[in-house]
Amino acid sequence: MSSELIDRIEAIRASRLSSIRRNKHGNLEVSNPPPTNSSGMYWIYTNYDIDLMKNSTCTCDKGAINIADLTSQHDGLPHVCTISQDSGTDGEFRLVYNGIAGKSLGVRGRIHQHFNGGKGTGCLSILKSSMCDLDRWQVSYVTFENNKSPIDINVNYNDEAKNIERIWRLKFGWPLLCKI
Repeated sequence: MSSELIDRIEAIRASRLSSIRRNKHGNLEVSNPPPTNSSGMYWIYTNYDIDLMKNSTCTCDKGAINIADLTSQHDGLPHVCTISQDSGTDGEFRLVYNGIAGKSLGVRGRIHQHFNGGKGTGCLSILKSSMCDLDRWQVSYVTFENNKSPIDINVNYNDEAKNIERIWRLKFGWPLLCKI
């Protein structure tokens, strides 16, 4: 796996910070959404401060990530990701989670799970927690494969995604809310 590939992914991640909001029907929308059924990587950011995260409440959904517990366990460790991005009027957003998604659910579907919940999926279930203010969350993504739209990086998800995710984390740090 080349460092050049990870640098290309990082350049796209850093340039694609997107807001999350509800549309007029109450459904979640990403301001710059990934194509449907595209595999790739995604990153989740927040501007909630660490103390609020440590004292947050989470859902009781099976498999949901306990934001308060992980924040308390990981905060201050030397290899936790420190990437943050200034989003202008909303201040600085800290990268707190990343993952990979295959084409069946896709990056878009996986991001939605992290906000809406997904029983047994190991997601953040943000809207089922006390940290449910959508203005305080943002996402970015990179696509690897899809059926319709152009892709960002031409790699085979099944063969390379887990390695790319691992190498990205080794280079840039372990996101605060990632368990594995």
